[in-house]
Amino acid sequence: MSILQKYILREWFWTLLAVSVVLVIVLLGAYLGDLLKDIAAGRAPAGLMSMQLLLHLPETLSNILPLAGFVAVMWGLGRLYRDQEMAVMRSSGFGWVQLLKPLGVLVVPLCFILLALGLVVTPATNKISEQQLEKAFRSAAVWGLQAGKFHVLQQGNLVIYVEAFEEDGTTLRNIFIKQRQEEREQVWVAQKGRYWMDRATGDRYLVLEDGKVTEFAPGKLDLRVLSFARNDLRLPEPEIRKQKKTKINFKSTSALLKDGGAESHAELQWRLSPAITLVVLALLAIPLSHSEPREGRGIRIVLGILVYLLYGNILYLCRTWIWEGLLPAYIGMWWVHIFFIVITFVWIRRQGRFRDKSVLTV
Repeated sequence: MSILQKYILREWFWTLLAVSVVLVIVLLGAYLGDLLKDIAAGRAPAGLMSMQLLLHLPETLSNILPLAGFVAVMWGLGRLYRDQEMAVMRSSGFGWVQLLKPLGVLVVPLCFILLALGLVVTPATNKISEQQLEKAFRSAAVWGLQAGKFHVLQQGNLVIYVEAFEEDGTTLRNIFIKQRQEEREQVWVAQKGRYWMDRATGDRYLVLEDGKVTEFAPGKLDLRVLSFARNDLRLPEPEIRKQKKTKINFKSTSALLKDGGAESHAELQWRLSPAITLVVLALLAIPLSHSEPREGRGIRIVLGILVYLLYGNILYLCRTWIWEGLLPAYIGMWWVHIFFIVITFVWIRRQGRFRDKSVLTV
């Protein structure tokens, strides 16, 4: 590469790095906020927080790298135009064709990273994350029940005490429960119990074994004592954290290829989209960043954000349409990428870049 090409590549690289770090912090921060809410509500253990953030990182990188690359190219070229450095370069025969080499050096490695993340790493980490949360949801300790401590719920209408947990985290020993319902109260005592959650409804239960329940009305001579071998006691609980991922997110790429259904086609194209989107947006940033020295940069940035949002939203709609059978899989998201590529080269042509006859400097 020539000195000018290396100069532009450095400009892009450091901008890419800075934007990527900021976006990762923002997105992981938002995800951390959701985790902290669950931990504070007793719906997730604090011990899972760091691992969940780490497992969420590959998906975060897949989401932010196309945008970071787009911003890096557009911001770097925009600065060169604003400071009139690009005018000096062009006067020396440096045209848009010379931008392709540093652009390729920047984008091609990122494309391979995005393909590895989308096709291999992210499905695997999503599956591990779901397995961890699934295991945690089955653990009574996760939901705020701690051995040797009275837990007051429902504004004092429910009191739970567990003497000890077994190693599996779901089996409880020596349980005491006091529950107030309207004008009557119940006291449950059981030697053994286990935590259980209905994943279909999100309802949580304590399955009590070998115990007694005493029911009475305070201030009245109305007392009943019943023994039971098993009794399922439903626990009050705000909704568990709803999983945003579906089963298709956990499937390996090879499994998607074998399946061949509409959802599999949509998911496969979705996993390929970040790498393709990065290439298209990086090329689109060339005409989009072109500005006159006195022209404000804000207009170009706003236009770039609108283009990015439009691109992403159309891809998301196509994914949904494929799932619902409204769009053939062979058309899928491919037309979106082709459309934006055509727009890019038409835009470049209108700006006169194709009239640049300069040859790529090696």
